[in-house]
Amino acid sequence: WRLKLTTAKQSQRGSLIQGEQGSISRTSMGAREQLTWYTPLRKIWEIIGVPIWLTMRLLYHIRFNWLVKFFGLCGFAAFLSPAFLRIAWFYYTDRRVKRNLQYGSAPRNRLDLYLPPGCAFDIEKTEAAVRAADAETDAGRDPAPRERHENGGSGGGRPVIVFVTGGMWIIGYKAWGALLAQSLMKQGFIVASLDYRNFPQGTVGEMIQDVGCGIGWVVKRAVALGGDPRRIVVVGQSAGAHLSATAILRQAEWELSGYGLASAWSPSSLAGFVGVSGVYSPEDQSLVDHFHRRGLHREVFHSIMEAGYTGARAEEALPRASPCAILRDQAGVPGLISRQPPVLLCHGSADTSAPPSESAKFAAALRAAGVAEVTEKYYPGKTHTDPFVTDPILGGHDALLEDIVAFVRKGEDALKLPALPRLLPKPLVDIARTMVPF
Repeated sequence: WRLKLTTAKQSQRGSLIQGEQGSISRTSMGAREQLTWYTPLRKIWEIIGVPIWLTMRLLYHIRFNWLVKFFGLCGFAAFLSPAFLRIAWFYYTDRRVKRNLQYGSAPRNRLDLYLPPGCAFDIEKTEAAVRAADAETDAGRDPAPRERHENGGSGGGRPVIVFVTGGMWIIGYKAWGALLAQSLMKQGFIVASLDYRNFPQGTVGEMIQDVGCGIGWVVKRAVALGGDPRRIVVVGQSAGAHLSATAILRQAEWELSGYGLASAWSPSSLAGFVGVSGVYSPEDQSLVDHFHRRGLHREVFHSIMEAGYTGARAEEALPRASPCAILRDQAGVPGLISRQPPVLLCHGSADTSAPPSESAKFAAALRAAGVAEVTEKYYPGKTHTDPFVTDPILGGHDALLEDIVAFVRKGEDALKLPALPRLLPKPLVDIARTMVPF
């Protein structure tokens, strides 16, 4: 798995080097030439053919209770649709949202940028700034020192959030983060919401590769976007929290060992990691059993985690995709733990999809490994979707939003956030909560 990942990253490095010479696509790295191979036929294949092909592959894993959950999800979405339509209108019409920017060469390597007033994205200027910064680095100068301010000061730019959505590793999509991104943008944050390959288009190793590549893309362009390179925080939700945490831990290994694109970014350049309703120990058999009971069957989970359909390689594959197991392996290795950023773990106490014990377990593993700054937040009575979906729709004071903002702005004067507007009446939201399959 590591060899495959390294080979893919080295292949991407070759593309990056070509891009800095001005020979790759404008959408990927900012060269003048548009994708000449991006023909109408290929466009049709990506829009129609790929979804059909992936759906046919996924049908192999379908079980009856998946259909029940699908209809539950449809009911959940139907009752919340007036709010979702308002969010979709913002997503597709607001000029501050820059959609479908390509950050890598693999399928679904795209992200959305949410830019507050005073920030802009010009692809030519951004890539020129990146090349100039790389030249400074190659010359032995640091164009934007990334050490954190002792007093938590801003350094003149906006905070930058890299958001990685969830979706059981199967139905994740960057637009799922639009509601949270809109709220963070109103607080003056730059938000980059990442897409990554879902199963069966990719397995966990490729997802981790995508997330790491996306984080690196944002880190290298933070200053050019108007962001503060000292205040870049990765926020992962559900499966996205698992992938983000694993990508950050693996990146420390790759940086120390010189794998592939390890030089593109360092975990020590991050101001923090926020895990929301995440899972962090896929090697734990009790978690696998829990997922099986909830409808994510062992065969599917093992296939996602590269353990084989029957789980024949589970003993080898699951620990290497486990943040908790990686921390146990890294404990005592010089330079690895010191590269880890501060961590905030948020979880609803009534979450039946991703047990809140997962956040507690990960927090304990982080502290045992020697990570100094680890904070846990548990929301009483909240389910898997409440902090991320239904609470913001209900409006008022959003606990998750306030915790993320306080975590990013730590060291600054406390600022009470204004109440969010209510997007739907509470009875409709309450009915929707009874139907959600997660």
